[in-house]
Amino acid sequence: MASPIWWIADFAARSGMRYEPEVDERWLRVWEPFVTLKTPIRYEHALHSTGTSAAISIARFVLPARQGWTVGDEAWIAFVQDEAMTAPKAAASSDAGCIFGDSVTSMPRQFTRDAAFDAVFTSFGESEEAVAQAITPSLRKLTLGWRTPVHFEIKAGGFVLSPVALLPEPQSLAWLTSAARFFDEKAKKRSPASSR
Repeated sequence: MASPIWWIADFAARSGMRYEPEVDERWLRVWEPFVTLKTPIRYEHALHSTGTSAAISIARFVLPARQGWTVGDEAWIAFVQDEAMTAPKAAASSDAGCIFGDSVTSMPRQFTRDAAFDAVFTSFGESEEAVAQAITPSLRKLTLGWRTPVHFEIKAGGFVLSPVALLPEPQSLAWLTSAARFFDEKAKKRSPASSR
């Protein structure tokens, strides 16, 4: 059972979010299985917010302990539900370390034809056209600029975002909250070619 952590509770109060140390995982589990992330054994320390256009939940996810380790690896993950998102399902990861990444994906690898993005991110989707519609030029520019290992998955109605190198600290939580809002904005921005 997860005990409340004071700085997360303080961040939630200052940000207008609801804090849930022991997470009701039902809504988070409906996003699984992920395309590029391993399935966690649990979620903990979730923060929830509902805005005028999107609902966001941010939590720590915990993987099973690796052989020889007593605790599992943990990372932040954001789930955003936004009905204005109509993109086909696609995913991408710049996490070459593979601690959090799943080597077995449910979708074929695709390319965005953006050489800078494709050199850093591995993308997945049913087709190159689907990946181009979901991972817009604006979104590619944003995620490349972060310069941190990140997994993201987009589908109609929302997305999952996990910058796996962020530490369990207030600054990282603030960064992810802001990053999720920017990601939502950019993911809904359609390029002229994808809106035809």
